[in-house]
Amino acid sequence: MSNPDLPPELLPLWELAAEVGLELRGTLPTSPLEPEVMARFQDWLADGRAGEMDYLHKAAEVGADLSQWKPWGKSVALFALPYARQAGGFKDGGRVARYALGKDYHNLIGRKLQKLGKRLRAKNLTCAFRAAVDAAPVLEREWAIRGGLGWRGKNTLLIHPEFGPWVMLGELVLDCELPAWSPPPAREASCGSCTRCIDACPTQAFTSEYEIDPRRCISYLTIEAQGAIPIGMRKLVGDWVFGCDICSEVCPFGDHDSDRSEDWGLLPVFAEHRLEDLLTISEQDFHELFTGSPLRRAGRAGLLRNACVALGNLGRGSLELESAAFHPEPLVRRHAAWALGEIGELGVLQRVLKLETDLEVRQEVETAIQR
Repeated sequence: MSNPDLPPELLPLWELAAEVGLELRGTLPTSPLEPEVMARFQDWLADGRAGEMDYLHKAAEVGADLSQWKPWGKSVALFALPYARQAGGFKDGGRVARYALGKDYHNLIGRKLQKLGKRLRAKNLTCAFRAAVDAAPVLEREWAIRGGLGWRGKNTLLIHPEFGPWVMLGELVLDCELPAWSPPPAREASCGSCTRCIDACPTQAFTSEYEIDPRRCISYLTIEAQGAIPIGMRKLVGDWVFGCDICSEVCPFGDHDSDRSEDWGLLPVFAEHRLEDLLTISEQDFHELFTGSPLRRAGRAGLLRNACVALGNLGRGSLELESAAFHPEPLVRRHAAWALGEIGELGVLQRVLKLETDLEVRQEVETAIQR
């Protein structure tokens, strides 16, 4: 990795980043983001679009002004790791967002950033540092756009000029002053007249260009939402079990032939297990199968909920869904009932109804029978 436009003051940071497997993409002072950026974000929150993502309200408080979060912070170094790879998921169907097929990006990027911070400190280039991935209260997409890493796509994702939407972001807040720098863009920073992402979204989550209502987004519904997926949305979720790549897959930017599988790995569970298997695993099995995986974010009940919906849409898994209809978690039973209704297993639903005592689950079963 080399960059002839790099200021001399940043050369040590560039070299140490390369040693830990990172490429410096930009540096910025920690001065507050522009007022119009925050006003747009506050309006978005006020409209309730954060849904159950309460942590975004914390980001609204400190994410735009890193000096509120880390008063000693003077500069922020920006990084972006590409993750383009072939589509994948569970054996015989059940799609998973590509970033989640391998190692958890929080761990992979976070550990590299921690190593970099420690090496900078050992070289007396900084004293205090804080690594951040998207779990920290940092509006990382806004900082990346400000730092010239790419532009805001009409799908609201960061579009990198080389990698398109297939990037994960990371930041390192430092207590030293660095010059503002970003490499010159490789192409025009614009989506132009393209609306492929908006047109392709099956749930119509985009309220307009550059605007999204996450509460209608498949990624939100299968990851962030803790309760039931609205009945009217379940058919639209299709066979997505965790996340969604549709708006990225149709994006014309990025090298769609690249394969970063070796960088991120592949969780063995996807090659070894079908969706039906998820409905019969124990709590211990869940933790063993998904150790180090982003899928843990949804929790066991959430993942089983998603598996039920996917199986209902795929029209299979009757025996396993019948078992799930008696699962200890009401959330799982509700979605198993819906899936059994989609498959047409009315006899099973009648037996379930005789034993079910939870009011919400009973309503789901009755609705499934009447469809």
